[in-house]
Amino acid sequence: MILSHKIILAITRRSTLTARRFLSSQPPTSRTLRSPLSSRKLTYAATVSLGLLAVTLSPSQEVVEVEEPKTLITGTRPKKESMSTLIRTYVVYSICSIPPLITYAPAALSFCQSIPGLKQIAEAMVRVTFFDQFVGADTAEETIPLLKSFREQNKGVMLVYSVEVDEKAAKARGSPSRKGSGPAQYRKNVEEIIHSIDVAGDFEDRHGRPGVAAGRKTWVALKLSALVPSADALKHLSSHLLDARPQDRLVHYPGTPQPTDLDVLSLTKPPVDSPLTVDDLDALRTLRNDLRRICLKAKQRDVKVVMDAEYTRYQAAIDAFQLSLMREFNTVEKKSRERQESHTQPLVYGTYQAYLCRNTMHLIRSLELAQKEKFILGVKLVRGAYHDQELGVASPYDPDLNLVKQRVTEEIPAPEDGVRLPEYKMGSTSPVWNEKWETDGAFNGAALMLVDQLKWKEPQIGVMFATHNKESCDITIRSLVANGLATAQPGTSQVRVDDRIVDRLSFGQLYGMSDALTDHLASTLISSSPIILKYLPYGSLAEVIPYLGRRAIENKSVLGAASGGAADERRRAGKEIWRRLTGET
Repeated sequence: MILSHKIILAITRRSTLTARRFLSSQPPTSRTLRSPLSSRKLTYAATVSLGLLAVTLSPSQEVVEVEEPKTLITGTRPKKESMSTLIRTYVVYSICSIPPLITYAPAALSFCQSIPGLKQIAEAMVRVTFFDQFVGADTAEETIPLLKSFREQNKGVMLVYSVEVDEKAAKARGSPSRKGSGPAQYRKNVEEIIHSIDVAGDFEDRHGRPGVAAGRKTWVALKLSALVPSADALKHLSSHLLDARPQDRLVHYPGTPQPTDLDVLSLTKPPVDSPLTVDDLDALRTLRNDLRRICLKAKQRDVKVVMDAEYTRYQAAIDAFQLSLMREFNTVEKKSRERQESHTQPLVYGTYQAYLCRNTMHLIRSLELAQKEKFILGVKLVRGAYHDQELGVASPYDPDLNLVKQRVTEEIPAPEDGVRLPEYKMGSTSPVWNEKWETDGAFNGAALMLVDQLKWKEPQIGVMFATHNKESCDITIRSLVANGLATAQPGTSQVRVDDRIVDRLSFGQLYGMSDALTDHLASTLISSSPIILKYLPYGSLAEVIPYLGRRAIENKSVLGAASGGAADERRRAGKEIWRRLTGET
């Protein structure tokens, strides 16, 4: 067994080194897939990718890592995981540790799909690796066993029909519409989201507390770009809003929404010099009606709706729809205000991206507007998923940095030792922070501000801290305790969350990622209902390929960290495989 292990390990390392040497150059930008060099490289990349998968998944494979995790999270992966699941986890994160391979993977997969025979092999390999690792199932109904499993572990789920805009594929076809979609595909997406709300509601009716909205922790997330015939409508509305809004000199690009943003949809034709077209206005009016249908269904079924963030070129439009829905569906009923119900929570959550320089002031403006108009602000705080693409975006205006610094300093509670807030600097042309530590600091600062806001009655907020970073989770938990919203349990590392906020507080991680952190939070935080949620995508393989490509690229970056994240998942899976093979305890 040891000899077999050494031979396979040597083969895998040799293949990995060969792939790295061969793919060390930057991806071609001017060559097409038809050029001999590109085809040869893609064929080789595809062959190496499939070969690595085949070697790693072969019955005799025993390659594991026995290195101890460097993260502070202790323990092993849940022993109930099957050996095949452990091997898949190890394989997927091992592949993600080869940056050039991941860089070329989307093009290589597209190339393989164009070749009969190889197409079926490639898709089969993707299904048993990346699909099974990061996607819950092909349909909403097929996710129910996972929903049950998570609920048994006192975890909730954010269910998402994971269709995304494949930007490169759309550009290559000369159309911004979704890959594989016909004129009515976006209509099918709308109906599928409504269906997923019913699936979530039915699950909670069976497994939650009957007749009680509190504690229902199966939510639904959506992307607006999936609900329009062309994502250009969102881009054009965003451009229009940036030109038409009174400029807020305290908020970086792409600004912050105003209650009047969607007034333009009442017009029969676009304003003069606006990038909007008549077709855009029709599509956006339909989108507004569809979003109201979705939220009315969600209100009927007591299922929370989370609007995901996207590229900044769409974000001003997304913000406008998000605000409109919060003003309508997140209002506090008079009876609830009089009784001061602790379980009052938002129906609609928006996503706030810490990697955007605007995020802190955008949050401050959102809190001010929520207080003024008496609605509950729903916040999903994330770091952000499109950093590399946004670095090349030029901000169309510069805010008054002196005023920004002054206001941010006033609003963010004094950070604890070790929390370093980013500095606003002149000359920055990108809407995102350049360095990772800046994004980390922006996330942690926003988390402190949101925890501080949780203890006040107005404006009420609901907040999800969606992060794979243990340090950020620890900072947030310590702040909850310091603000009297949670209580440390004597003699243990556990913390009990106050019932006053248990339905307005949650933490979230992506399905297939950071399971160690999810388990750590679930065992650390004691609450009367689940406050740890897994973001669970579903959809057919063809529909979720853009999502899988983004997940793989994000994992490529986090695997480079010295500890934690995907690297830790790989080590922990390897450790558990080794433990089972050797019988070690």
